[in-house]
Amino acid sequence: MRICFIGAVWSFVYFSLLYLLLKQGWNFDALNLKHWRIISNYWNDGYTIKATDWLFFIIILAAIPVWIMGWRKMCKVSLMRIIFFPILWYHDYQERKYAQMPKSVVLKNMGGKIGAKQSPKQALEEMIANRMPKEKEKKDLNSNKIRSSVEEKSRSFHEKFEG
Repeated sequence: MRICFIGAVWSFVYFSLLYLLLKQGWNFDALNLKHWRIISNYWNDGYTIKATDWLFFIIILAAIPVWIMGWRKMCKVSLMRIIFFPILWYHDYQERKYAQMPKSVVLKNMGGKIGAKQSPKQALEEMIANRMPKEKEKKDLNSNKIRSSVEEKSRSFHEKFEG
């Protein structure tokens, strides 16, 4: 079912474009038997083919093989990709457009002192100082004091429980 649907759509589009190309380029109507007779008469009378006529004959001879190859190629393409082509194309366009943009936004002159000017060296030193890890407040972490307080609490708990 899928192959038949793709074949019908592909055939309509391909032969419509081929018809328009032949009609605009050489004023040849492939559906008119009279035009085919004119080509046959030229062929039988030994007509000399000009450079522009070579392209015409190449298009006529390659029409069926290109149609079959196109049908095979279209069968390999996902039907959803064809249906949603405009949406996918726009998404890819936006992705390419914004891929060149920087990944982060840099805000300048935010939080600075009003009226105070810094030299580049001072600004660099301030930036480095802000990024350096700050020393943690030293807490009394003497292990002996902690151990003794745990032992004292444990002893007082046992005294209450036994006494």
